[in-house]
Amino acid sequence: MDDSLGREQAVRLHQALERASIKHRRLWVRYLSLGGSADELEVGAYLHQCLELPVRERDLLSWAANTLLDRRYHPRVPSSADLLRPGSDRGVPERTA
Repeated sequence: MDDSLGREQAVRLHQALERASIKHRRLWVRYLSLGGSADELEVGAYLHQCLELPVRERDLLSWAANTLLDRRYHPRVPSSADLLRPGSDRGVPERTA
């Protein structure tokens, strides 16, 4: 994966799902309901940084994850626009315990 923004989104999304114990299939089903077009295998490969996805698909995955996360306990998964915003903590994904 050459796209550093896409890689960062994938890492943060994967971390958020792990912390919240959300299975990839559940994310994929929500993502499809929001208009996503990647299949389940492609989403899994993206989450493991083995496949690049277009910005639209990555942002739909972030949106899908954010609808599944309990905001009281889990930080929001950033969109590509969030990561490009000046002052963002881009390049410093949250560490897991």
